[in-house]
Amino acid sequence: MRTSRKLLISALLIIVLTVAAVPLLNLTVYTPARAAEAYISAIEDANAEQAFSYLSSPTPSSTLALNHDVLSAAPDLPRDPEATTVSMDGDHAKVSLSYVLSSQTQTVDLSMVKLPARAGLFDRWAIEQKEWPTLDLQVEGSSTATVNGYGVSAGTVPVLFPATYLVGFDATYLKSKPERAEVIAPTDTAEIAMSPEPTAKLEQAVDEQITEHLQKCVKSKTLYPSGCVFGYDTDNEILGDVKWSLARDPEVSLTASGNDLELTPSTVEVRIQGRYRDIVTAAEHDFDETLSFVMGGSVVVKSSKVSFDPRRLGDISVK
Repeated sequence: MRTSRKLLISALLIIVLTVAAVPLLNLTVYTPARAAEAYISAIEDANAEQAFSYLSSPTPSSTLALNHDVLSAAPDLPRDPEATTVSMDGDHAKVSLSYVLSSQTQTVDLSMVKLPARAGLFDRWAIEQKEWPTLDLQVEGSSTATVNGYGVSAGTVPVLFPATYLVGFDATYLKSKPERAEVIAPTDTAEIAMSPEPTAKLEQAVDEQITEHLQKCVKSKTLYPSGCVFGYDTDNEILGDVKWSLARDPEVSLTASGNDLELTPSTVEVRIQGRYRDIVTAAEHDFDETLSFVMGGSVVVKSSKVSFDPRRLGDISVK
C-alpha cells in the first residue's frame, strides 16, 4: 500500500514539474525560430513528410513533386539553418531564417503561425504559406515534363522550398536540355521556358510525311501538281499527260529555333517526261528534264501528333 502511495506521489510530482516547466520550454525550445530550423533540417534529409508538419499551407493543386523521391534526387538541398524570432503577436510570429543552398547563403523572412499544442501543453509553430511555391513549366510540344527525373504535368507545379530542381522533358517527338531552377522562399515562382529539340522518332515521322507528300505529287499528270511545291514552266503546248518521278530524295534533318521547328533546307530533284508542240515551228518533240529545288518547311507537334507544312525555297532550276 505504501509503495502504491509513493508511486502516486512520484507521478503527481513529475506532472507538476512538467507543467511548471512548460512555459520555460515554450520560450526556449518550442519556438518559431526552432520550428523554422527543424523544417530546413527535414528538407536537408529529403524527409517530405516531416517537412509538411512544419507547414501551414492550402491544399496543393498537385502533389507529384511534393515527395521524398523528388527531394532526394535534387542537385542541391539546404543546410546549416539559423533562425531568429524577430517578433511575436499572439498566435503569429515573424522569423528571419538563413541557410546555405548551392554554396550561397540565403536569408528569407517567414511568417509563422501557432498550431494546436502538442499534448495540450507544448507550442507548435509552422511556416504560414498562403500559396505554394511553384515551378511554372512552359513546355512547347509536350504536356509533361520531369522534375529531378520524375514525371509531372506541364504548367504550374507546387514544390517544397528551399531546393534546387532540375527540369526538362523527354517526350516521344521532343526533348529538351535540363534547366536548373532554385526555389528560395515560400513565395517563389520559378518560370522555366523549355525549347524543343527533335528526337530521332520525330525526324523519322517527318521523313515519312515528306516521302508521302512527294510520292503523291509525282503521281500527278499535270504540269503543276495540286498542293505541291514544284511545277514545270513552259511556253510550248504540252500534248497529253506528263509523267513525274522522284530523282533525288531530300535529306531530312530538323533545326530548332526557339519554339519553332524547321526542316533543314535540302535539295530535291524531280524528273518530268512528256511530249510538246513547239509554239514557233509547230514541230512535236519528246522532252525529259530534271528539275532541282530547295525544300524547307515547318514542323508542328501538338497532342502527340506531327504535322509538316512543306515550302519551296527559291526558284526551280532545270537540268
